[in-house]
Amino acid sequence: MSDADDLGQLAALDIFLPSPPPDADIQEAFLDEAAALALEGHPITVYLQDEDAWAFEECEPVRALLDSAGESALPVTLLGLDIVVSAMYPTTEQMRRFARAGTEAPERSSAAASACGPGGAPMPREAGGFAAQLMGAAPAPARPAGGPDIGARRNLMGGDIGDGLPSTGTGTSGAGAGAGTAASGAGVASTPAG
Repeated sequence: MSDADDLGQLAALDIFLPSPPPDADIQEAFLDEAAALALEGHPITVYLQDEDAWAFEECEPVRALLDSAGESALPVTLLGLDIVVSAMYPTTEQMRRFARAGTEAPERSSAAASACGPGGAPMPREAGGFAAQLMGAAPAPARPAGGPDIGARRNLMGGDIGDGLPSTGTGTSGAGAGAGTAASGAGVASTPAG
């Protein structure tokens, strides 16, 4: 496969920068590196806070991060809808690595499902990135309610009982049998005394 083929397979990066920057020289050096990668064919889109205020409002992950952490979280780098770097400029090597890694479809699993057994249940993946949303890509389907699918495993916390597991009647009949034995023993002991 040639370098041109590899570049066609790269994932898009969206980078949100503060305006005015805290250090203009550092931001200028970063913009030069990003421009060089873009000229090589890397799909990088840069949004400046003062010039592209609409993008900061429209991009849900960035808006949520800025609402919770404030402007100190800038710059923010997105790979799809995932924030991969915040509060610092990504290096040229990071941008290359993120663009390559974004083309792979990793099997992501939830921590709760992974605790239940090997591999866990795959998490649903949202479609596209911020740029795809702006171009009218369909929104991702809603995540299922009620937690992860646990397959053929039993959820003992929800009262699931089945083969080999105690039934709800087992504990009650055992207590009744013990009480009956104690009562009959008491009756035998009182007969000889009387």
